[in-house]
Amino acid sequence: MTFPRQGTAPAAPDVRTAPPGDTVGRRSENQRDPYFDNAKFVAALLVVVGHVWAEFDDAGAAVDAAYKTVYAFHMPVFVFITGYFSRGFMRSPEKFRTLLPTLVVPYLIFIVPYRAQIVLLRGEPFEIAELFMPHFLMWFLVALVCWRLSAPLWAHLRHPVAVAVVVSLGAGLWIWAEDGTLSRMAGLLPFFVLGLVIDPERARRLRRPAARRLGVAVLVAAPIAFFSWQHGPFDLPSIDMRLLWWDSGYQEMGYSALEGTAGRAAALLTAAVLGAAFLAAMPRGRTWYTEMGTRTMYVYLLHGLVVKTFDYTGVLALPAVRTPLGIVAVTLAAVALGVLLSTRPVQTATRWAVEPRARWLLMTGPRSGSGTRPLTGAGQ
Repeated sequence: MTFPRQGTAPAAPDVRTAPPGDTVGRRSENQRDPYFDNAKFVAALLVVVGHVWAEFDDAGAAVDAAYKTVYAFHMPVFVFITGYFSRGFMRSPEKFRTLLPTLVVPYLIFIVPYRAQIVLLRGEPFEIAELFMPHFLMWFLVALVCWRLSAPLWAHLRHPVAVAVVVSLGAGLWIWAEDGTLSRMAGLLPFFVLGLVIDPERARRLRRPAARRLGVAVLVAAPIAFFSWQHGPFDLPSIDMRLLWWDSGYQEMGYSALEGTAGRAAALLTAAVLGAAFLAAMPRGRTWYTEMGTRTMYVYLLHGLVVKTFDYTGVLALPAVRTPLGIVAVTLAAVALGVLLSTRPVQTATRWAVEPRARWLLMTGPRSGSGTRPLTGAGQ
């Protein structure tokens, strides 16, 4: 996803690529560009599958290679799409009104059951001081608030992506990088900024037939490359998954400053290449799951409760699940879970939590009617 950009602020977002409820405003269904809805849906499924595969770190070389491939790009591309649909924050202060009802309130709602699982299912003592601390996938909402608050800054920089890369590389040296949320926020920042500033016309180059063929080839080759690196005939250093989780500082990983910076630079480059390949491989037209791509925030926030329930209760550690057939079955179940959570009935049943009616918290006035609805899929 290393695209060139103009030296000035990007043009206004193309209404054809703006999903309903996103920061660029509500659009009718026939104005939607299905391409990004398709990409968001598939990326959301990869998040679900990746979180399930995380519980099978000892399942063999093939699963390990597939897991590393998914984690090498799925969150970076997630963040890139989020940035692409956050460009309204670069120009309109009114957009900041949406942060409280669409991100902060859902965070406060969902952090409670995620923390409750730790107490009720894992038996850990309840700590009031930890109640609202980010846990598991909740870091993303915290990071998204901070990224969007920083959006106006990037419009004034001559080389915003380069600056964001420097921040990402340097952040691993700081002591606060030991906090997983802050580390991810800084480490993945270049992909959010790239989404903010990229010229939509240049991004569309990934939709060319030649790009699609190349993208598919790269995605097929990636797990083979990871397998060969880890289990090939050459004595190569092991890939530290914390580089692909973006949640640790260099010192915490046991790296020197030079080693850590080189490792993160390699992770950034790998994510950019695989992320571009993923976007190039996405279908351009409407598919059976295109509409589901508008509900990926439901998939993201809800699936973790299901996955952690099976994790904390020991279901994913059962011998029958740890077999090759069991891993295939669990993977298919993860995909089915992602599909289920993106359906309209689930949206209807859980809208109160994912898209809470919280605009009453905002001050009313003549400027309050710009009315962007909560994000149902931006960046997901």
